[in-house]
Amino acid sequence: MPQFDPQSIKKYRMLLWPLGFFYWLLIFWRNFFYNIGFFVSRKLPCKVVSVGNLSVGGTGKTPFVLFLANALKTKGLNVAVLSRGYKRKSTGTHIVSDGNTLKSDLHTSGDEPFMLANKLQDIPVVVDENRYRGGQFICNEYKPDVIILDDAFQHRRVFRDVDIVLINSNHRRPKLLPYGLLREPLRNIKRADAVIFTKANLTPPDEKLVNSVSNYCRFTMESNLMPNTQLIGLDGSIKPVSDLNGPVVAVSGVGDPDSFEVILEEAGLDYVHHFRHDDHADYSETDLEVIREVFLAAEAQAIITTEKDLAKLLELKNLPVYALPVSVSLNTDNENQLISLVG
Repeated sequence: MPQFDPQSIKKYRMLLWPLGFFYWLLIFWRNFFYNIGFFVSRKLPCKVVSVGNLSVGGTGKTPFVLFLANALKTKGLNVAVLSRGYKRKSTGTHIVSDGNTLKSDLHTSGDEPFMLANKLQDIPVVVDENRYRGGQFICNEYKPDVIILDDAFQHRRVFRDVDIVLINSNHRRPKLLPYGLLREPLRNIKRADAVIFTKANLTPPDEKLVNSVSNYCRFTMESNLMPNTQLIGLDGSIKPVSDLNGPVVAVSGVGDPDSFEVILEEAGLDYVHHFRHDDHADYSETDLEVIREVFLAAEAQAIITTEKDLAKLLELKNLPVYALPVSVSLNTDNENQLISLVG
């Protein structure tokens, strides 16, 4: 790996400065026009809750949407989930699930909505790049009490009653794109009604960051991300994690692969190799063949992946491929506070 002296790094940052400044101007003026009412957020005829983040990926947003949707349903609310369906091979309003029947596939819905649709019962999942149009469709079709907008903190065209922002606890020095992973400056978190530091059990959040966030949003809490004790196979079969007592090969296409490795260790799984792909990655035939070869050469017991990636590995169906599910947990007081805020 090439080594760069401090002077080279300084020059690199100077080259990025104009791009960073231009990006900051776009974010500033866009939010300014929304704040003064020049741009208008359109209201849907039901309660809208946004679950988003300030950074690019890696916050555990999809497991949190799953947790929140089920928690609200348990409280007796009719819930629906609306996502843009990032990287899907379709456009317009598209039903992924009506709450009872899967109406779409991985490619036309996007990996995260497809996973949510497979996990949620009695909760419709719809994708639309135009969130207001998709929200109107959901209201007309399913009459929900609450729509959860997936990844929508920056999407201000739709009015939301509650804004929840997730921050990965392992983030230490957040900086704005292109220097860091922030989509907008940290102070913009003042628009949030609640901030949750996720995966706190894997990496405790930085105290300075928590204090900085608390200056902008009073309602902050921590959530944990826990591995399940049951693996899910490509055919939907269930296998206890404890059945695997030998090496495994890990595969992931997520925004925070480091946390996935910690989750594997927490589950007691000994991975001999981890194929790290970009978030929302599509696996080519070459990718799959390499995974197969490494699995066979390592004489591993299984290939372990994330729930989001499981459907992308169908071509390896003759091998023992399993997803390790994860779940979000909050302490009882924080969960009650959050549900009261939302519900």
